[in-house]
Amino acid sequence: MREDMDLLISPVTVWTGEALVERNAVVVRNGTVAAVLPETETTTFGDNGSVEQVDGQGRLAIPGLINAHTHLYSSLARGMSVSPFHPASFTQILEQLWWKLDKALDAESIRASALVGAMEAARCGVTTLIDHHASPNAIPGSLDMLRQEVCGRLGLRGIFCYEITDRDGPERRDQGIAENLRFLKAIGSDDPLCAAQVGLHASFTLGAETMDQVASAIPDDMGVHIHVAEGPEDELACNETYGMSIIERLDRLGLVRPTSVLAHCLHVDEREKDLIAERDAIVVHNPHSNMNNAVGTFDMPGFLTRDILSGLGTDGLGANMLSELFTAGLLQKHSRSNPLAGSPDHLHSLLFRGNPQIAERLLGLHLGTIQPGSPADIVLLDYIPPTPLRSENLLGHLLFGVAVHGFRVTDLFVAGRSILRNGDFVDVDEEEAYAHAREQAAHLWSRLG
Repeated sequence: MREDMDLLISPVTVWTGEALVERNAVVVRNGTVAAVLPETETTTFGDNGSVEQVDGQGRLAIPGLINAHTHLYSSLARGMSVSPFHPASFTQILEQLWWKLDKALDAESIRASALVGAMEAARCGVTTLIDHHASPNAIPGSLDMLRQEVCGRLGLRGIFCYEITDRDGPERRDQGIAENLRFLKAIGSDDPLCAAQVGLHASFTLGAETMDQVASAIPDDMGVHIHVAEGPEDELACNETYGMSIIERLDRLGLVRPTSVLAHCLHVDEREKDLIAERDAIVVHNPHSNMNNAVGTFDMPGFLTRDILSGLGTDGLGANMLSELFTAGLLQKHSRSNPLAGSPDHLHSLLFRGNPQIAERLLGLHLGTIQPGSPADIVLLDYIPPTPLRSENLLGHLLFGVAVHGFRVTDLFVAGRSILRNGDFVDVDEEEAYAHAREQAAHLWSRLG
């Protein structure tokens, strides 16, 4: 599509993010939704050659989805085996699996994992990724690689950071701090596709000296992205070592901020939840990962009833946000022995209100809607409803129809740019990208210690 051309997507059933309107058209201009209007009012478009028309075929158009916490570097771990692997705790899962993987990453495997991870996200309707990266033996420039593959080559939005930790020694810790600060300066604040945070692994792998360095180095308006109390040992270690909880420790350093992403928060206590609410920080739930690691259940009502900005992520375990949301509801019901837990309002709040608000804080863009003036991040779903589809039951169709029976994204647009068209990637050779990923995965697995 030429930059001076409008885009007309019609006919589609549009879910604006709040309401459903049938047999409509979406007009995109300069990467922004210019109009949502009835299909019958589009006859004046397209006659002068200045409009590219996309046949929506009556598909369901929804706002692009957002993954509020993921690890693209895990994309090449599928099918990987490590030995020994007999963990008895969450920390041992990290030691025996993930910390071996991240040490084996090099520049080529970072790029390959970022690209195919982003491509799989795109096929699941995700247009924005909030990523938490680690590659201890390939730190300098690693965030540029993510940006180039995710935002530049594929065209998705990305918010990136490098995971600072003490577990690999002071030299790599310092490289991690430097990489975050360098990247922050490199991207500035005028890139609508990319933003930065400062990454921290978790309290139990971060000593006092490191935390002091981070707190003194980052700008006042810059948030951190950190795993918080994912396993019980994280909270226990903080209390034993520092005589306080994780959130108290972070808060004393001024790091519990409105732009800080606190991933997991499974084992925080009530006082910590109150403090998160007071500081207006962000919490992200990752149900598939939590279940896979057997680390606990998220207190969904405890965070949402405090009006804490809460979102949803995958923690690198897949890319399907609707499946993640469906599982979040099931997990609440099962763990509480209450079929009314994980209510539709709570689930809607996580993915369709919380995640767009999180992205808005970090990117400065009002995402999660298809309305005039909003960024044109749009997903077309090939979905034929067997029952009436209405505004009030749209979530039920997305969860019990799309998520359960098959997620068929036909077209994907980010800032009006076509990423997928009729099921095919527009600017990336999918077969070539996956062949390269398999090659890099084999090399990566051979380096596992």
